[in-house]
Amino acid sequence: MTKYSISIITVNLNNKTGLLKTITSIQKQTLNEIEYIVIDGGSTDGSKELIEQTQFISKWVSEEDEGIYDAMNKGIALATGEYLLFLNSGDCLHENTTLEKIVPLLNQFDIIYGDLFFADKLNPYIYHYPSELSFSFLFNASLAHPATFIKRDLFGRFGKYDTRFQIAADWAFFIKVIAQKNASTKHVKQVISNFDTNGISSREENQLKIANERKAVLEIEFPLFYQDYLTHTNTQNTLEKIRSSSAFRLLKKIGVKKFQ
Repeated sequence: MTKYSISIITVNLNNKTGLLKTITSIQKQTLNEIEYIVIDGGSTDGSKELIEQTQFISKWVSEEDEGIYDAMNKGIALATGEYLLFLNSGDCLHENTTLEKIVPLLNQFDIIYGDLFFADKLNPYIYHYPSELSFSFLFNASLAHPATFIKRDLFGRFGKYDTRFQIAADWAFFIKVIAQKNASTKHVKQVISNFDTNGISSREENQLKIANERKAVLEIEFPLFYQDYLTHTNTQNTLEKIRSSSAFRLLKKIGVKKFQ
């Protein structure tokens, strides 16, 4: 049995305001028996000084890294908790009682995931994840690391985040360990975190890069199904174009259900 049930890992680079927000949400938790690790990428905006002044941070590093997943891997290497939660700078735990509520639910499952509040200024909403994960869901979406508790030994058994992927390495990890390695999963009906939508994966300009990285992951991990992926993607794109066309809207209006 490890000393801590949970290790929370925060990755930060020149986001002192977001880091303070994250630290404050953890500091307010009614359960404070956690290991808190901050991996800073050598920030020059005062983040390092904030880390040095925060006494309840268990371990921290401030040095240049090779990207967000390299930094997350550093956090994994330092962690001793049974379960890891990645809560990056700007993300917050949803309630002050979030950890107190989740600890009794952490048991034999490899991955325990909750729901996520998207803190978008124009369109805030809660995303409710499915109670059972299918390959179809993992194929089209992913679990969110700010709402997912991952058994630390999964990284020991199947490897840490693949730093060849700059944006989609967490998706690559989840689809590999769940769909290929049969890691056990459990959904809890609890909002875990508030997700900062200003992060790298939320930016419109990065969506093509995410799609290309996902293709590369599937080609490496699921080579027999890679052509199926391309066919599926092309079919979905074609149907999307049809659904958005004026002709389809007219057919739908008069009751023709093909393609719906």
